[in-house]
This record gives sequence, C-alpha cells and structure tokens, in this order.
Amino acid sequence: MKRAVRSYFLSMRASARFGRAAKLRDAGKKEEALKVAREALAILSHPNVVRFNPAEGSVLSCATVLVEELAHELGLEGATQGDVLDALRIIRTIGRESDLARWIPYLEQRIAQVGADAA
Repeated sequence: MKRAVRSYFLSMRASARFGRAAKLRDAGKKEEALKVAREALAILSHPNVVRFNPAEGSVLSCATVLVEELAHELGLEGATQGDVLDALRIIRTIGRESDLARWIPYLEQRIAQVGADAA
C-alpha cells in the first residue's frame, strides 16, 4: 500500500514536469522542453514507481513520446530503451483509441533500431 501511494505522488510530480515541458514546447523552447521532459522520465524511474499503474503509465507514455518527438526534431538522443519499451507496452494495452496509438510504429522502429545497433 505504501508503495502505491508513493508511486502515485511521484507520478504527480512527473505529471507536473510533463505539463511544463509541453508548455515550453508550445512556446518554441524545445531544448528546455526536452530537458524538463527528461526530468519527468527520471522521476518515473524511481524504484517506488509502479510504471504500469494507470496514472504512472499515462505520464510515462506521454513523457516518452514528448522526449522522442523533441529529440527527433533536435537531432538528439531520445528516451532510454526501457522507457520506450514500457511506453510501447502501455500504448498497446490502451489500444487504437489512444491518441498515442499513432506513435506505435515509431516506437517499434526505435526498439528494433536499438536491437540492431547492439548486434
């Protein structure tokens, strides 16, 4: 029970960072937005976070997609393989009705690319 409560509060902190990152992106401050979105993902990597709970998973998938979008636009490295893989699992679970479903092919490509680069 304690872990679930801690996880939820950490997800709220990450959600606030994600919201700030989205506003920065909309204001054209992409580099700063990327930094703040990465902070959201860092919070979600805390051991007490249950990444597949609904609130946590929602923030994780949204922040991962934002990092990937901004990193691609800026020509920088995107989210970690673990974040991309977890986000992909969450988005697939939600299904095609998710606004993030259009990112499934991109995220699948990123996972395949990392696997090819490791070989």
